[in-house]
Amino acid sequence: MEEFSAAIQLTEVELIEKAKTNDQAFEILYNQYFPKIYGFVIKRTGAREAAEDIVSMVFMDAFTHLDKYEHRNFTFGAWLYKIATNKLIDHYRREGKRKTVALEDNLADSLPDEAQGQEVSVDLKLSCKTVSAVLAELPEKYQKILYLKFFSELSNNEIALALEISVNNAGVLLYRALQKFKKHYHKYV
Repeated sequence: MEEFSAAIQLTEVELIEKAKTNDQAFEILYNQYFPKIYGFVIKRTGAREAAEDIVSMVFMDAFTHLDKYEHRNFTFGAWLYKIATNKLIDHYRREGKRKTVALEDNLADSLPDEAQGQEVSVDLKLSCKTVSAVLAELPEKYQKILYLKFFSELSNNEIALALEISVNNAGVLLYRALQKFKKHYHKYV
């Protein structure tokens, strides 16, 4: 692992190239992206066991097909989100139904601890509850695109790749989702 302590200073593209021939380099990518992909999947499934299975399949597919990955103005993360989205679709096809997940519980995990002050914590919890309530009212496609943009912090290009839509369509969906979110949010404030 010593030779890859310097790999952290490599660009992502260089690290991916090393990962194509060296498992330790892939491990660095895995450690970097696992929390983001797991967070995305758990919010879509709402079930820890299912999320763990899906995420393991995502990284197994990424590992086995890494030699086919080409950097085309999309990050490695966007490629992983695309794989995760496809695995989620497969999961829901096997389940035979779609499930809407209450995001409120998942958002609470990202709240600050008591060290930041009780007043700030209460305000943040109320804001998260409001955001969760508004998101729950939106159609699934709007929930997904807002999550990818604001929770996963993907660019419109990366969202387009993950959802297998055009960049223009991603922009339009994001705009519509934000307009709908804004409309619903005003009911709570």
